[in-house]
Amino acid sequence: MRVIDSSTLIKYFVREDGWEKVREIILEGVITLDLAIKEVANALWKKVLRGDLNHETAIRILKDIVEEKPLPIINQDKYLVNAFEISAKHGITIYDALFIALSKERGQELVTSDTKQAKMARELGLKVILV
Repeated sequence: MRVIDSSTLIKYFVREDGWEKVREIILEGVITLDLAIKEVANALWKKVLRGDLNHETAIRILKDIVEEKPLPIINQDKYLVNAFEISAKHGITIYDALFIALSKERGQELVTSDTKQAKMARELGLKVILV
């Protein structure tokens, strides 16, 4: 089981470069935070505003995520204090730190498409797959 972050999920859902690799990883077993669903929704919104994705496709993706529940979603509250410590100490966003905190506490590899987050996770001793 691995922890997958929002940047990687959006890559998969909108079929960006590398989405096939993400699909393989998802099929092997991943978990994510409830925050990821909100971040994916926000990324879809931005893509619609820029004209990179049509509104109907974004709605379909969101409905699939909410109704189908394609992967286990973990409540972030338990990890918030640890994430704050990581964020404050290392200068990364609380959002990125939440995924690092989840990975660290559960002893699971982090899957991300965010190079800054990957670097920090590695510095904290985590195994990382950068997609």
